[in-house]
Amino acid sequence: MAQSTGNSLSIITWNTCGVKPTKGLPNKLIDIMNFGKKQKADVIFLQETHIGPRGYNEINEVRGWNSYFTVYSPRSKGVAILVNKNIPHYQYICHDEDYAGGYIVLFCQMYGQLFTLVNVYNHKEDKQVLGRLSQYFQDMITGILVIGGDFNTVLDPDFDRISASEHRQHTALRPHLEEFISSRKLVDIWASLHPKEQAFTRSQNTSHSRLDMFFMQQDKAPCAQSCEIHTVPGISDHYPVSLKIHVPEIRSMLTDVHQRLRMLGDSKLKYKTKLDRRAGRISGAEVLVAMKSLTDSSNGSREEDLMETETLKHEYNEILRKKKIPAGFNMSLNRKYKIFATILANRLQIYLAPSFRGRSKTPPQSLPYKVFLARKPSISWEFLKKALKSVGIIQSPPRDFTILKQVLPEDLGILWKLLPMDQCPLTPALLHLCLKYLEHRVQKTGTVLSVSRQRLSLLIHMEQEKQRSVFKLLSEIRKESGLSLKVTF
Repeated sequence: MAQSTGNSLSIITWNTCGVKPTKGLPNKLIDIMNFGKKQKADVIFLQETHIGPRGYNEINEVRGWNSYFTVYSPRSKGVAILVNKNIPHYQYICHDEDYAGGYIVLFCQMYGQLFTLVNVYNHKEDKQVLGRLSQYFQDMITGILVIGGDFNTVLDPDFDRISASEHRQHTALRPHLEEFISSRKLVDIWASLHPKEQAFTRSQNTSHSRLDMFFMQQDKAPCAQSCEIHTVPGISDHYPVSLKIHVPEIRSMLTDVHQRLRMLGDSKLKYKTKLDRRAGRISGAEVLVAMKSLTDSSNGSREEDLMETETLKHEYNEILRKKKIPAGFNMSLNRKYKIFATILANRLQIYLAPSFRGRSKTPPQSLPYKVFLARKPSISWEFLKKALKSVGIIQSPPRDFTILKQVLPEDLGILWKLLPMDQCPLTPALLHLCLKYLEHRVQKTGTVLSVSRQRLSLLIHMEQEKQRSVFKLLSEIRKESGLSLKVTF
């Protein structure tokens, strides 16, 4: 049971399917906020805000509320956290936004207690959003952790869903959510407070599901006083969920690092750009994962890691905004450069993930040829640019990889001479990119082929009448790319 002394914090989570005015809801955001006021909410989590780089003014200027939100697309995803300005002694520390619009993390102090507030939209096509959060949590949680949002799946199908048929989306996303809450020792608050009840947050035709949830860590779950699902028709196909938390009177003092983090959000900071609302900005989670992947990663405290993560995040986003690398940054090959290069490599690898298909049917009269890609090639920038355009990278942020031209030396061969292959974070990603582009070009000849990413090779099954055109194509690729391609029979 929660202690009797202290304050209560009220939080609402709601997938509103957009916040902009519609024909049927000309005052949609006002209606949403009026519900929050009626419930005396201190904090509101919104999912599917559909905020793009040019349409954020309304959510940014909600009277009486501090707004923190992701910028992604005017048609999909997006999350926001709104904090009532009347909360006593509210102190903003810092926040982190997912580059793909899947979550936002707010570090703050309310009623004298430190909080980590996390708003999640677990999109059905983005099975990595909880993974991106997981390692970040391991190193960065401060104070009381509250996670809320639309998870697009149910935890217990027998209790949380009624439907005539199993839904593949639920089946695909559930293991990721189960792993996430298990690894972080999280408690489903509504289920723990209503173990014998059945209720739903979304209904569609004959299907009813409880997709919208709040989670807290096991040791803090007893602070949850109530959790309710509210029937609010007309605004969204989801219902809002409210959570009331008991906040103990024990005060958590802001450390020196917390104070410096607050300064990092100050408009006077040289990396701070208030109008920087581009989609695909580098997140603190990306910086942290890159930092931890390096052999020379720091062994600092959690607060020091958070400070370094936030500092580098601001610096890297300023580099991307200006599309200009600071003097001496390119080839200094220091830790800061490696972290930045690792982030770019990690993003690139997402789009180069192999598709696990069955074996292609080999033409009966074909002969197998193997094409091996040299592991330390010289690659022309123009070839890389064509390769980037060919692999469908434009589907999701980051939309512009021209910064690679400045991160990498003009003659890429220099990079591999200066660094062993396993020390250059971009090497595997660039080699995989070239391999994928080779596959793309050769497939246009109608030839059956398979790719080995580990061997950096193509196995091409060529019919005799196609051999001449394929060899001619490989010769052209050699000349335009600078790649060393070895063909064996």
